[in-house]
Amino acid sequence: MRKINHYTDLDASLRGAVIALGNFDGIHRGHQMVIQKAAQIAKDMGVPVAVACFHPHPSRFFNPDAPPFRLMSTRMRAGILQSMGVDFLYEIPFDKKLTQMDDASFVEQALYKGLGAKHVVVGEDFHYGHKRCGDFASLQKHCQARGIGVSGIKPVSLHQSYGKYGSTEIRQALRDGDVFFAAHMLSRPWMVDGEIMLGDQLGRTLGFPTANLYFGDRIRPKPGIYAAECRLDGESLWRPGVAYVGSRPTVDGKDHRLEMHIFDFDADIYGRILDVAFRSFIRDDVKFDGLEALTNQMKKDADGARAIFGILP
Repeated sequence: MRKINHYTDLDASLRGAVIALGNFDGIHRGHQMVIQKAAQIAKDMGVPVAVACFHPHPSRFFNPDAPPFRLMSTRMRAGILQSMGVDFLYEIPFDKKLTQMDDASFVEQALYKGLGAKHVVVGEDFHYGHKRCGDFASLQKHCQARGIGVSGIKPVSLHQSYGKYGSTEIRQALRDGDVFFAAHMLSRPWMVDGEIMLGDQLGRTLGFPTANLYFGDRIRPKPGIYAAECRLDGESLWRPGVAYVGSRPTVDGKDHRLEMHIFDFDADIYGRILDVAFRSFIRDDVKFDGLEALTNQMKKDADGARAIFGILP
């Protein structure tokens, strides 16, 4: 998969694709249907299939001081898109120039002249252009005037009473600690990836060494303990363990982090990239009366996670 971070002056070999257009934060079931539809049309037309999204996320551009909200890193998004057979990933710079384009200008400058789109697929609730002036109907109008086909995908849901599968709904599930429902909407466990950082090594002294990751601009799930699995970059093996999310109130911690204790594993992995997949919420984060009480509870948490994974004591 080729990753392209601009939409002007592209080589002819990087233009002329069928494009799935959107933010695609999470690549949930709804996003997958948009991309799969684009892939089907691209195959029929004999042209590449591409995903076009915006960088930074429009919400971050307009609200730079808003709390972290992203569901995945750009690294993880690119990896999933590649596994789906996407040929090109366009990360369109979301800057002041782009925000001032109305719907017609965006189609003309970005999709037609820039990317040379053959066909565009979006969710039917897609909005774009200056102050979100464009919608699915206007996209059809402006694209068809330039010979670009347009297809829309209706929102996907389990049942009307549950609402649609969307990034907003997944964020709320994670805030509630409901990683089961988040995984259902995503079609895979929710994951956090990042470089393993050197912590204060308190876990090691308590008999529970951890790999520490920082969330960055990703959403913070409900603080607490989770059964989780992890995979080191370059490996295929998923190792079970127990993950802590929070600011460590027992030791008056300040920063919010993810600490992953990997069962039956002992190696120097500082500086490696780790993927952590959340499987099940175990308990809330609480402040204990000292390290002894904390250690006793950590043992219970580990036993609970082992039971979830079917690991015999």
